[in-house]
Amino acid sequence: MRRGESPGSLFLTGPPGSGKTTLIREASEILREGGCRVKGFYAPEIREGGRRVGFDICDLECTMRTPLARIDCLSTVKVGRYGVCIEQAARAALILRDALKTGDVIVIDEIGPMELLVPEIREAIIEVLSSKKPVLGVVHRRLKSKYPNIYSLVRQKGPILWLDRESRPIVRRKVLDYVRVLAVEVCGAEGGESSSNDSRSGGS
Repeated sequence: MRRGESPGSLFLTGPPGSGKTTLIREASEILREGGCRVKGFYAPEIREGGRRVGFDICDLECTMRTPLARIDCLSTVKVGRYGVCIEQAARAALILRDALKTGDVIVIDEIGPMELLVPEIREAIIEVLSSKKPVLGVVHRRLKSKYPNIYSLVRQKGPILWLDRESRPIVRRKVLDYVRVLAVEVCGAEGGESSSNDSRSGGS
C-alpha cells in the first residue's frame, strides 16, 4: 500500500449516464449490511417538467439537502449554463466533516467542478482525501485536466475505474467484490456471497 493510501478507497469515473451513482449506491448498501457506518453525500439532479434545471447536495439519507447549482441561480460562478449557489452549497461541507467524525467509510458523489468551486466543500474534500478513512467516490472525467492537484490526491488515495456501458458488468463485479472485502477489513463483517444480479444497471 502506498503512503497515504487508506484501505478500501476506490473511485469511479466515466461519461454521464453510465451508472456511476447507481453502482455507488449499491456498494454503499453492501457496506451497511456489513455493519459499516457509511457517511457522505450525493449530488442528485433536479428536474422540472422533464428538464434538468440544477443539482442539489444531500447526505446519504437526504435528511440534509441544499442547492448546489441552478439555471436560475444568480451567481458569478458558472459551470456551463448553471450558476453555482456558493453560499447555500457551503452547508454541504458539514456533511463531510460529520462523516470524518462518525463514518467508517465516506461516500463522495461527485468530486467535480461544481463541488470544487465552493471553497468550503473543496476544503472538506481535501480533508477527506488526506485522512485515513476509506473513500468510495465518483470523480468527474475531466478532473485531471481541470484540478490536477485534487486528482493527484485521489490517485494517492486509491484506484480510479472507468465505467461505461461496455465495461459496466466487469467494473460492477470488481467494485462489489472490493467493498465486501472492505466491510470485513474495516467494519468486521463476516463477508457474503457474490451478487448474482450482474445485469442491474442505471443512470449516473
